[in-house]
Amino acid sequence: MTKLYLDIEEINKRPNDMELGSYVRTQYWNKKEKAMKTDYVAEIMQKWYDVMSKNNVQVQPKTSTMLGTILAEYDVKPKTKPTKEDLFNEYMNTKAGDHDAFWSKLTQQEKNYIESRRQKMRDEYYSQRGLVDNNAKTLLKG
Repeated sequence: MTKLYLDIEEINKRPNDMELGSYVRTQYWNKKEKAMKTDYVAEIMQKWYDVMSKNNVQVQPKTSTMLGTILAEYDVKPKTKPTKEDLFNEYMNTKAGDHDAFWSKLTQQEKNYIESRRQKMRDEYYSQRGLVDNNAKTLLKG
């Protein structure tokens, strides 16, 4: 367990809410000499406070401090957005029953990419076998 010595005057300046918790976490990380580019715990806590405020929900200040302390023990990182290749692999491995849900969450750009890759695979399949794609779309000029 790490002992943390805090300045009582600094504590008295802050109300017993997120500012105090943020101050304590900052002092803790400085004590441990960890350099974090972004304090995701503070970001999560701020989002939590915003949602609670919108829903007119309040908790005891000690609860916020406990949650912040627990979250500080973990390496919290935001989810990374999958690459286009990952999306295509997920598309190819999606079960038929889950396809509509998967397809609906994609952006138009991602859908276009998947469709172009699918068409490329289809063209390769037909050309390797010497087949003719009767469903190929062509532009008719009139």
